[in-house]
Amino acid sequence: MFRDFDWQSPLVCRDGSSQKSEPAPVFFINRQSDLDRRSSIERALCHLGFDGERIEAVEGVLVPSELRSYFFSSGALHSSLTPGEVGCYASHLMTMQTVVDRGLPHALILEDDAMLSPDIGDELADILEHLPDGWDLVHICQDPCRATKVVAKLDCGLSLVRYSRVPATTTGYLISRSGAEKFLRPSKRYWPIDTDFRRPWAFKLEIYGLSRRIVCADIRFGSSIHLIGDHSRGRRGFPVPKPHCWTGNPLHTPLAAMFNMRRLGLSDWLSCLSNNTLRRVVRHPA
Repeated sequence: MFRDFDWQSPLVCRDGSSQKSEPAPVFFINRQSDLDRRSSIERALCHLGFDGERIEAVEGVLVPSELRSYFFSSGALHSSLTPGEVGCYASHLMTMQTVVDRGLPHALILEDDAMLSPDIGDELADILEHLPDGWDLVHICQDPCRATKVVAKLDCGLSLVRYSRVPATTTGYLISRSGAEKFLRPSKRYWPIDTDFRRPWAFKLEIYGLSRRIVCADIRFGSSIHLIGDHSRGRRGFPVPKPHCWTGNPLHTPLAAMFNMRRLGLSDWLSCLSNNTLRRVVRHPA
């Protein structure tokens, strides 16, 4: 589904007559030292006729003063986040602040290892046309890992969905100005950003997704920030309290269940719960 670019070719765009206007402003996050990643994402965007704008990523704990209260208390980190996770999180917050400061209605935010569907322009336009009022964020970089509720069938062959569990990763997503404003509301951040995206109830986010991803991470690069893996796949048992989360896992809380029940509706929530339980039994038989 993803275009095979000639990664050694010079950065030359298509002829202007074949370019399409991008359906949303595009920002990509890139560290100053990651020149190969910058070249890669700029080439990919150029081939698609997009004018992507670079946001210089935060290096580790060198967080701008206006964002330090999110991560630091009395001059020290108030969480167990690694420097890479802090820098990644702060970089996304800076990009969202750009969306708000410029008064943009929405934007596409990418990490610099993103690979894009060759039809992403038409797919994004289709998504934006079918999104309900009040949407905040659309996750487009991971196939659903749990049951979903279909909200709308799109002309491009995809479906717009509500998640019973938002997938991990932040390689690419659409965000509205209201979504950026909600996520930027001052609060202490204790978890990596991909975990916080999976907790929409904590930020009152209206999150949607796709039946199939249209952005993926380029495996040639690997992770430059060494994110912690998804610990939710471990064997379940009695909750083991951790700092800032009495259940031991920020995704396993009564608030999560209540949020999903309201967003999915009782019947669809029960259907998703049944499907997820069946999948778990099949994957881990007794």
